[in-house]
Amino acid sequence: MPWYHWLWVAPFALVLRLWLATLRIRSNRSAIDDADGGRIIVLWHDRLFVSGLVARRHFRRPINALISTSKDGGWLVAFFRLMGLKAVRGSSNKRGAAALMTLTRVVRAGEHAGVTPDGPKGPARVCKTGVVALAKLTGRPIILMGLDYARCWRLRNWDRFALPLPFSRVDVTFEDILCPSRDEEDGVVAARIQERLNALSGQ
Repeated sequence: MPWYHWLWVAPFALVLRLWLATLRIRSNRSAIDDADGGRIIVLWHDRLFVSGLVARRHFRRPINALISTSKDGGWLVAFFRLMGLKAVRGSSNKRGAAALMTLTRVVRAGEHAGVTPDGPKGPARVCKTGVVALAKLTGRPIILMGLDYARCWRLRNWDRFALPLPFSRVDVTFEDILCPSRDEEDGVVAARIQERLNALSGQ
């Protein structure tokens, strides 16, 4: 990312931190017990806005977020770094296999992987099978992170990206899914993840 982009990314991150500080976060868990190793954290792309805040509050181990290799992904890498998250570049269309191998290594090393299974271009809230492949390769469980906004604005992009209104409530629900066995079809597991994550994430 060109150095001059930091001139606006850093102030933007500061404004975001102030915005996030106004939100009333309620969670079904005070903390995630990750002493035994990394998890595969799954959330929808339209809920990324508060993901850094929730991650810092609930997880002790570092989180590696999968970021698109598109030009837009460049500033997102810088933004996530300022929010305390690591980044792995890749998508289902470009450098997908390399990103999967990198995430596999970091999870096996004991860190978390954060994945939006409907990114980077949708369809919105449709779970692709890459997250299932990652779970099978690492042998680690999946944890769904449902984020339900009481009030929010919606952008006019492919997933109608949601921005919670300042001082509004955000309900966070974590749900564990055991690592799928190699005999389970990836599509069946992905459909189960999709159903549960939709139920936890609100509209």
